[in-house]
Amino acid sequence: MGHEFFQKGRDGHTHTHFCKHGSEENAELYIIEAIKKGFQQYSFTEHPPLPFELTQTIPNGQWLVDELAMSMNELKDYFKIGKELKDKYQEKIDILVGLEVDFISGMESFTRDLLDSHELEDGLLSVHFLPGKDGWRCVDFSAEDFQDGLVKYYGSVEKVYDAYYEMVEESIEANLGPNKPSRIGHLTLIHKYQDFVRPKDPNYDREHITKILSKVKQSGMELDVNLAGLFQPMCKEIYPPIWVIEEAVKLGVPLVYGSDSHKVEHVGRGYDYFIEIMNQLAMKPF
Repeated sequence: MGHEFFQKGRDGHTHTHFCKHGSEENAELYIIEAIKKGFQQYSFTEHPPLPFELTQTIPNGQWLVDELAMSMNELKDYFKIGKELKDKYQEKIDILVGLEVDFISGMESFTRDLLDSHELEDGLLSVHFLPGKDGWRCVDFSAEDFQDGLVKYYGSVEKVYDAYYEMVEESIEANLGPNKPSRIGHLTLIHKYQDFVRPKDPNYDREHITKILSKVKQSGMELDVNLAGLFQPMCKEIYPPIWVIEEAVKLGVPLVYGSDSHKVEHVGRGYDYFIEIMNQLAMKPF
């Protein structure tokens, strides 16, 4: 087997200064760093505005809402700056301007309208929110919030995992129109606080993940191999872990490296490790 299941020199999941929970470093600095590190293709996949219906039911407060995503009046500037950088650096790197779209069950019409209003060159479909205590909860906000807002609400961490993967399944099957993103973002983001609270059975979600991979394949979608989890102190593993990557390769699901950069120093993080994994899988006789 060759390397047909992934593309070298590509970072398909990154953020910019429009992300309030990242650094304030200008998007151009990310591009300069990507060029320096030898990337040939780089996708801006910023968090788009969230539906009003969701933001009014996040119990942590408006400050968190403001941290999580762009406002509507920033969206135009984001695409404008992305296009300017794309033109400026076209001889050095291929820049794709897209979004990391949140799938929120019951609010698909908002997402369809958002996608229909903008021409995306790349995109991710991610789950960051679940119904929880006193409203919708961000699954990766903090370990304490995860415990209080989700684990206590569902009754166990196993049930939180179930709810998350059911939402991911729903996102794959959802009708979000012709501009629906073709890549599932950080499939195992729910593992972010696994060293704080985790299922008693370490293989608890294996069957559910395997089922999701089949649906990803059937839908002709790609998988974000997100190295950010490796650097999270309570996770310390890729989103998704290596066994999932191996199963995806067996199924023929295309894989895309994602640094999930929120700071310039994040650009290219874990890429060498990603390539090492890909090279090892390329030698296996599947």
